[in-house]
Amino acid sequence: MTVIGTGMMGAYLVAAAFSDIRARHLHRWFLAIGVIPAVLLRIGMGSMGIADTLGGIAVGVFFLAASILSGGRLGKADGVLLLYLGAALGFTCAASLAVLAFLLSALVMAVLLVMKKITMKGSLPFVPFLLAAYTAVMFSVVV
Repeated sequence: MTVIGTGMMGAYLVAAAFSDIRARHLHRWFLAIGVIPAVLLRIGMGSMGIADTLGGIAVGVFFLAASILSGGRLGKADGVLLLYLGAALGFTCAASLAVLAFLLSALVMAVLLVMKKITMKGSLPFVPFLLAAYTAVMFSVVV
């Protein structure tokens, strides 16, 4: 079940990344169906304590709050995806995933700024970085 849940969440994040790159937003219906791979991933992760699950949910809630407080600099969809991932993976994996995604996006942003391909007011879609971080975290958990 772990492989199915991990693969479904990965496929969902690939679709979300393409949509985020192309349209710069994710539809509500698309976010709603994200519950399915999150539940399958959670089932596949095995016995995780309630504290770990609640901690993972807290990571998502934190990013949803950051989205609201930042006036949309971080998209609400990004917070929802982190909420799903946090509930499925637990606090440690969700926090690692979020930190890694932000580090990757900061690195890419810095390179683009130096190359003058983007300005300080520019933005990047964040879901592709969530996908990259999810892939790295899943490989570190499995291996």
